[in-house]
Amino acid sequence: MRVCLINPPRIHPKTWGLPGVFQPIDLAYVAAVLENQGHEVKILDAAAEGWRTVRNLDDERYIEGLSCEEIAARLESWPPNVVGINVPFSGWSHVAFMVASIAKSISKDVLVVMDGVHPSARPAECLKNPNVDFVVIGEPEITWTELTYTLEHSPDQLDAINGLGFKHKNGKIIINRERPLIKNLDDLPFPARHLLPMSLYFEAVRENPLRGEVDKPWTVMYTSRGCPYGCIFCSAHLVRGRVWRGRSPDNVIEEIRLLVGSYKIKQIDFCDDNMALDQVRMEKICDKIIENRLDIEWFTPNGLRADTLNERLLKKMADAGCKRIYIAPESGNQRVVNQVMKKNLDLKQVEKIVAFSKKLGIKVACFFVIGVIGETIKDIEDTIKFAYRLRKLGADKFYFSFAMPLYGTELYEQAVKMGYLKDDFSDEALSFVKPLIETPEFTAEELQKLCEKANMVNFAITREKVLKALCSPKKAFKTILWRLRI
Repeated sequence: MRVCLINPPRIHPKTWGLPGVFQPIDLAYVAAVLENQGHEVKILDAAAEGWRTVRNLDDERYIEGLSCEEIAARLESWPPNVVGINVPFSGWSHVAFMVASIAKSISKDVLVVMDGVHPSARPAECLKNPNVDFVVIGEPEITWTELTYTLEHSPDQLDAINGLGFKHKNGKIIINRERPLIKNLDDLPFPARHLLPMSLYFEAVRENPLRGEVDKPWTVMYTSRGCPYGCIFCSAHLVRGRVWRGRSPDNVIEEIRLLVGSYKIKQIDFCDDNMALDQVRMEKICDKIIENRLDIEWFTPNGLRADTLNERLLKKMADAGCKRIYIAPESGNQRVVNQVMKKNLDLKQVEKIVAFSKKLGIKVACFFVIGVIGETIKDIEDTIKFAYRLRKLGADKFYFSFAMPLYGTELYEQAVKMGYLKDDFSDEALSFVKPLIETPEFTAEELQKLCEKANMVNFAITREKVLKALCSPKKAFKTILWRLRI
């Protein structure tokens, strides 16, 4: 069977600057298990392969990637039996449906499968689209292997595949039982990066460094899956589950050695939801990176919980090549963190970890969410004050986002039940950077102003660095030019 897995063009808010490239490792995992099953597989990373083509979608958004005509031409040149489309975010679902329509226009016989966060949260709604035949709900690898095997050998037994949604011959939508989580992640093959345009990713970050810091041959890795915590705004559990499972340190190091040897990787984004949840395992991974003399720099862009870190572990992380950690206090008000967001994180521990990291030379970025139901304007002001406190302790990047009512989250259910969703809420509205929740405590306009005020903490950092450079004549000119570039 010929399977083409597609990463659709990407929607990007203009306020975020020019779009970058991201490696669709979830697709590469699916590709690896399908190749092991004997299928002929290709990955079409439409977002990355057209990364130089950035078009205005409207006044507020870009669309980055191959055009509809280019996607159609690629499918015509290599006609697949099955097209898989990954939809990691509901705000991009309309682009995914566009790709599904293109696939069906090439051949009505091609079967279209969607996987990712959006199909996992809205399986029935996805299947209502006439161009979608199947949805994979939750972790995709085993469901994909069972689906392709069943399509080849016993297509009348689709209802036996856990984690699958499909349309019956009579048009009825069928959602099968939930798929159990994969217990041993070491059983999975490494992602099929040989099917990804790796050299293109390297070229892109040289010209437009990812987050301003990833500019060498790089890749994305997962060393674990799952998050046992219950933050009301997070949708990661829809695919990776609430049970944390870690790959063994030996398995992780084996993949890193492959990356360094075969792809000359110099930088790695560890995109786990909770990489350091098991501190002993995390220490062993760091020890093995050092023992194997793996010359890599690495980052944790999805964030780490501050209460899974300590000075001993941070020291090992620094020695093993960690250049920046991302932590997520989410709010600067302890009541909001514990009772409203249900994150249950001690903000004093956040302060300690920022100070420890500064001491060890690890840069720190911080994530905050504003506008959750139950939060007040005063609470948001507390968050802004807390960000400035963390800046004094050593953090140097701050990201403030509006609380997004993502499907499948407790926040979405709250907003629907209490009538707090804005009238213009939709799948596509999620791709804009704007508040979609209003409560008696705040309006969308108030949240916009508070977010602008909060982001001034980043400008204060820039000002301080420029002033510091001006005091050092040798560095002044270079630093100012670099700042003007960004």
